[in-house]
Formats: sequence, C-alpha cells, structure tokens
Amino acid sequence: MAFSISGSTLLSLLILLPLFLLRPNRCSAAWWIWLPVVISALAGITITYLVADDRSLAQAVGSFIVGLAAMWLLIPFLEGRYRIVAFFKALPVVAGFSLLAFIPTLLADHSGWLDLRSFMAGLLAFASLAATLALVLSGLAVRRRFGRIRFLLWLAVWVVLAWTAIAAPFAIFNALGGRPELGEFIVAILVVSGITLALLLPLVLLSFFQPFYRDRFFRLLNLPRPDPPAGTA
Repeated sequence: MAFSISGSTLLSLLILLPLFLLRPNRCSAAWWIWLPVVISALAGITITYLVADDRSLAQAVGSFIVGLAAMWLLIPFLEGRYRIVAFFKALPVVAGFSLLAFIPTLLADHSGWLDLRSFMAGLLAFASLAATLALVLSGLAVRRRFGRIRFLLWLAVWVVLAWTAIAAPFAIFNALGGRPELGEFIVAILVVSGITLALLLPLVLLSFFQPFYRDRFFRLLNLPRPDPPAGTA
C-alpha cells in the first residue's frame, strides 16, 4: 500500500512540470520548489497514516501539495496591488490544481462499502480556502513590521481560525440534530490545522531563505522588506 500511494503521489506531482515552461520559471532557481514539495509530501503522508490509515486521505494530502506548489510557481501571475486581489487569484489556482491532481483517485475503482473520495474532494476545496486565507491574513498582520517568527505565529493562528470558521456551520448543523460534541470538534480542528501547517511550512521557509522565491513571496503578500544586517553597505 505504501508503494502504491508513493507512486500515485509522484504521478500527481508530474502536473507541475509544464509550469516550468513558463517564462518566469525558466531558470534553475525555480527548481528549488522540489525540496519543500518532497519534505511536505513525506511529512503529510506520514502524519496522515499516524492519524488515520486511509489511502484516499493520503492521496488527498499529496494532491493538496500539488496545489500549493502550483501557487508558488504561478506567483508572478497572481500578485496584485491589493492583497484581496492576490487572494482571489490564488484560491482557484490552489483549489484547481489540487482537484486536478485528485481526479485519478476519483476515477479509480473503489473496493469496500464506504467511499470517501467525494468527501475528500470537498475537503481539498476547503483546505485551499483555509491555506490561501491564512497566508493573506498573515501578510496583512505583519504589514508594518515583518519578522519570520511573527509571520509563522500569525500563520498558525489564522490557519486555526480559518478552519474553525469553515467547520463551524457543520458543527452547528450537527448540534441541532443531536448532542453537540465540542471536544471532538476542537480535536478535529487542531488535527486538520496541524496537517495544513505541516504542508505549508516547508514552502514558507523556502520563501524566507531562497532569494528567487523570497522575492516572489514578498511581492505576492505585499510584505515589507526586512532591514539588511548592519554593516552590509
């Protein structure tokens, strides 16, 4: 099973290859994206199997990584003067590439009485919304004074808040139908937020320390440039 999931994840990553033909990505620096992608894939699939040994969930995680990486590769076409513009441009990219990578899983034969693949496709759309919203709002939170640690802390906060806002209507609907399970709701929010952060973190760290992607990331979120170290001039 592990081999088949690894193979499906690798096949889904091939969707990213045509993006390197675009003019802004025709350089060796653009290929640095594979480092965080591999790290995110290993971390995400490992965490998925620790939380729930489910093949479709692991494949959904791999598809979501494809969506995130596609956004990073397409940043030159997504940036705008206002963060809200960047949000509405980035969201369909992340969601679209995630769902595109998940299509083979949706079309594959299913064995067993319970098929969660359609649910996973919807979860990918919500994950795209949560990740994109958290990135944009984190950029807004540090718009006056940027700091890597400050950005990461705000990113964690906004990921949790975004998932809480997304899941709240479902929790309320379930509460109206019976006894509310607040503890299970909180645990589910923390788990899905942790997985989202684990997938985002390698890409964000790449954008902090690799000049090619740092310039793109700062322009996408309209972040203030950090001050150069003393004595650089």
